[in-house]
Amino acid sequence: MPFKDKEKRKAYNLAHREQQRDYDRLRYHARKEEEKARRNNYRHTHLEDQRAYDRAHYQAHREEIKAKSKRYRLAHRDQVNVASRTYRAAMLVEAMRFLGSTCGCPGCGVSELRFLTIDHIHGRNTKKRGHVSLLEAKASGWDKTQFQILCANCNFAKRDRGFCPVHQTAPGQSNGHRPGANAQLSL
Repeated sequence: MPFKDKEKRKAYNLAHREQQRDYDRLRYHARKEEEKARRNNYRHTHLEDQRAYDRAHYQAHREEIKAKSKRYRLAHRDQVNVASRTYRAAMLVEAMRFLGSTCGCPGCGVSELRFLTIDHIHGRNTKKRGHVSLLEAKASGWDKTQFQILCANCNFAKRDRGFCPVHQTAPGQSNGHRPGANAQLSL
């Protein structure tokens, strides 16, 4: 220790406080990318361990995590809604790049982004809702044999009736319409 006298050490630290802070800031920023790369490398090499830890931590603290998340969503409702709408719109734009930018129902031709939806050609698990279908579609690489772009009217008609009564397209035609789980063939 350079100072045996506590008062002298205190005076020195006070006099050089700003220099120490500047040094710490520079050292932090110099090592920031290196530290980030080290953490990412560790996470990728120990991925299964990390996932197991994350699952166990979530199970142990499930109610606390849910309550905290709910409090945050309620306190920041506007921000959460804007972020959700922005994310969904970005995903739909990406889907349109791969699946087409107009409704896949022949004769429809709706291209307004607000009316377009991503449709599961063969139906989907009804327990999954919301962004799950977007993530599922993106994970599949926007597989054209499983997903298509439809306007909301054609999508709901396909789901409820198995065909689009407005454009008179029956299941199995070139647009890929097939009856969903709730299909009713009667008008």
